[in-house]
Amino acid sequence: MSASQLRTLRIARLPEGPGWIVELDGQDVAKALTGLSLRLDGGPVVTAVLDVVAEEIPNDLGEVRAWLPDATKDLLVRLGWTPPAEEATP
Repeated sequence: MSASQLRTLRIARLPEGPGWIVELDGQDVAKALTGLSLRLDGGPVVTAVLDVVAEEIPNDLGEVRAWLPDATKDLLVRLGWTPPAEEATP
C-alpha cells in the first residue's frame, strides 16, 4: 500500500446521545455508513472495511441499479470514485 492510499480513521461515540462519529481524514462520514469492520493482519497497517448506504432498485428489464444518497456519493468521491456520466454534476 502506498503512502497516498493511507487514510486517518477516527471512531468515537456521540457525546450527546446514541450514535457514532466516524471521521475519515477529518470529515465525519457516519451518515454514509451502515457499519464498518477493522482487519488486523499483523502488519503495520490496519484495513478498514466500510459498509456504505446503498439501495438496489430493480427495473422491468431485469436490471438492477444502485441508489446512493448524497452522503454515500460524497464519501465514494473522496475515496477516488468517479460517478457515471449521467449522474455527474455539471
